[in-house]
Amino acid sequence: MGRDTAVDASRALRLLAHPDLRHHPVNGPTERRSPSTTPSTPLNVGLVDHLARTADELVKLTREIAPDAGPRPARIEGLVDWCVESTGSADADQQAYRDQVLEKQRLQHAVRLGEYDEVCKHPCPGCGCWGLMWDQGGNRARCTNRRCRTPEGLTSTWTLARLAAQKIQRTEIWRRNAT
Repeated sequence: MGRDTAVDASRALRLLAHPDLRHHPVNGPTERRSPSTTPSTPLNVGLVDHLARTADELVKLTREIAPDAGPRPARIEGLVDWCVESTGSADADQQAYRDQVLEKQRLQHAVRLGEYDEVCKHPCPGCGCWGLMWDQGGNRARCTNRRCRTPEGLTSTWTLARLAAQKIQRTEIWRRNAT
């Protein structure tokens, strides 16, 4: 699980870090904006912030699990490989946590790139059906099953972190039962 997730997360991070995506799209995200009296920023500041948060989270995770890890890579594209290599000798719980963070970041990168179908590949944590859809307004995955409701009667919604945790847990159960 760890290597496949790491490869996918690394690939998505490399794609997000491409200089062509740093220019602000016509209808891009509006995390930070310049006042209307000044010209707009030449960069997609929301994407730059996302990349900085991703890099900080990976460095913090690696240093937490493996304090003696070598220096971090100079380029953001090498962070995932550095994290996996540095934490390779950690215990199973720490590796599962690392895989969960990498899966969450992979989903975040996919959503950021507009690949909402990645969310649909996960079963609903509430009812187990394969009917999740991405809700851009709520920034969460929502279940399309009419019977899958919260106690208040609202549609069940899930964060990307919850979907990632469920995938890692399912993979570990499958791995344990396979042997």
